[in-house]
Amino acid sequence: MKLAKQNILKLTEEAHKIAEETYRELQVNEGSKPTLEQRQFLLTDMACHLIQDALSDNIMNSQSLKNRLYAILSISDDFLPDKKLKEYADKIIS
Repeated sequence: MKLAKQNILKLTEEAHKIAEETYRELQVNEGSKPTLEQRQFLLTDMACHLIQDALSDNIMNSQSLKNRLYAILSISDDFLPDKKLKEYADKIIS
């Protein structure tokens, strides 16, 4: 089980690095609204963090887990506007 976690975390770290680098490369102007492609890589970045949190030994009532879920739902709200995911995100963080 420990080896499986280590392998997943290693792969996740590689994916995270690529997602972050690509997000930065896509930035046009600081402070401008992120493009669809940027939001996709930001969502990927948050998903990688969620995997890391999910495999953490301190997952129970984790503030970090709540923050990741909030971010994922908030970003996903742009992709699924009729689902009102931001409302759910706000409930998680409060």
